[in-house]
Amino acid sequence: MQMLNYGTYYNLNYLSEIADGDTSFMSEMTRTFVNQTPKMIAELKAAVTNSNAELACYLAHKLKSSCEIIGMSYAASICLKIESAAIEKASLTALIDDLEVLVHQLTVSTQELNMAAA
Repeated sequence: MQMLNYGTYYNLNYLSEIADGDTSFMSEMTRTFVNQTPKMIAELKAAVTNSNAELACYLAHKLKSSCEIIGMSYAASICLKIESAAIEKASLTALIDDLEVLVHQLTVSTQELNMAAA
């Protein structure tokens, strides 16, 4: 399998660096991202829409870490914004536009990584 280090929104250079040449580790990490992200996106959308701060904070934090490993810095910054708003008990529904950008970037990236793995 030939893995592309760049996609529309991701950059696997950091993952490649921490993998230190271990392509099976890189494959495992990207496969985990592809398999887990769609469910987390749906859960985060529901948490934000329903103003469930505790769940939104948990999911945004988890997604932020995944985004950082996959090299999605802008998506990670949106996750941080949602996480911070949830911690501060600020309006989560005010972040709907940011959430839509996050959903789009994560959806495109999971599709591209899935196609690269095929």
